[in-house]
Amino acid sequence: MTFLRLPLSFVLALAGTAALAQPAPSSSAFDGIWNVTMTCPPHNEEDDDAKGYTHRYTGQVTAGVLRAVHGTEGEPGWHLLRGRIGDDGNAALRLEGIVNNARYAINGAERGKRYSYRVKAHFDGSSGSGERLTGRTCTFVFKR
Repeated sequence: MTFLRLPLSFVLALAGTAALAQPAPSSSAFDGIWNVTMTCPPHNEEDDDAKGYTHRYTGQVTAGVLRAVHGTEGEPGWHLLRGRIGDDGNAALRLEGIVNNARYAINGAERGKRYSYRVKAHFDGSSGSGERLTGRTCTFVFKR
């Protein structure tokens, strides 16, 4: 078996060329840092009395994709809001989280229980709004 020996400089140059050949993610008009305010009023249904809450956190939009995190990943009270924002500003987002306190969760979900739901949103140049699509009412306000 014969091995071809190439100079290290050639290998590094080739690797650099391959990295350059990869298309860079395209930017979008919504790229940048966004402040997120998530408000879930009390859920006073006949069989459920979950307390209301408001969370404020920041997110980053890169190449048209939002990623906003509240809390510490994997810990109760954490949630991740993510999804693509279209060129027209419309976004189909998903929130995944972990219950922190059963008094604030619908149906008294226990601390540590994972949950997720969809959020429909719309972004303009420097602001946006959204709403939870299932379960209790929650609204989202986005500001640059």
